Amino acid sequence: MSESPALLAVFGNPIAHSLSPLIHQFFAQQEGRSIIYEKRLVEGAFADCVREFFAQGGVGCNVTVPCKVEAFNFATAKTERARVAQAVNTLSVRHDADGSLSYKGDNTDGFGLLTDLIRLKCPLASARVLIIGAGGATRGIVPSLQFLGSIHNLTIVNRTLAKAEEIVAYIQDFYAANHFSRMLMPMRACDYATLEAQKVTPDTYFDVIINATSLSMREELPPVKDEYYKRARFAYDLFYTPQGKTVFTEHAKSLGIANSYDGLGMLVGQAALAYEQWFGVRPEMEPTIEYMRQVLAQR
Repeated sequence: MSESPALLAVFGNPIAHSLSPLIHQFFAQQEGRSIIYEKRLVEGAFADCVREFFAQGGVGCNVTVPCKVEAFNFATAKTERARVAQAVNTLSVRHDADGSLSYKGDNTDGFGLLTDLIRLKCPLASARVLIIGAGGATRGIVPSLQFLGSIHNLTIVNRTLAKAEEIVAYIQDFYAANHFSRMLMPMRACDYATLEAQKVTPDTYFDVIINATSLSMREELPPVKDEYYKRARFAYDLFYTPQGKTVFTEHAKSLGIANSYDGLGMLVGQAALAYEQWFGVRPEMEPTIEYMRQVLAQR
């Protein structure tokens, strides 16, 4: 390809740690595309920073913490995924007929998770799913699990019950308002104490356990009793390491869940959807994940 390099960027604060440039450069190499991918630190108003980027010819950008809500407010058009999550991690520019620019906002986090779960052959059909944690990550991934349509039910457990209840209520209200309430899988919220007190029976076990907390960063486990792990068939941690092991995945394996994985594939998957939106090409995930493991191991 002989055209000028496409200008891309990731916005956030802090931003030096971001792996996005390496991932997207590897994507581009797969098809021989030339790109420039920059890390842009947001110290002032996000809208001003991103407008300047697009005025410089930017094709699209990724957005990380703490700017995802600001990116949602900045976008002039939003996907349903973004509207449910109330956050945007991917922006694309469109040149309108009148010469103005418009900006499409998407949230690819949930798609990234779903893509990786499918890649790993997660048994999602008729599954009882437990998501641990009720932060922004959970809000981003639940809609994609919802759209899968085959999950039996979903439980969100959190230390603070109100936060889990807020996510469940918001998603239920959103789909009801948009006439999708019939498609909703059963969801419930609970706190750790309730889950601990609940007896594990054929009606209360989980097939899939997803850790959406940041506890693995501190080498800590969520307070979920071992009986739940022993009945589960699949465990997934959104946190990732060079070795593909976290304290959560190792604990799950020790209790019999052989299929326990970290979240590097989710990171690559959400980036792959962003890249596809910008260039119309879906990158290969497997070689990218392998490459990123090597990169992380050298750090």
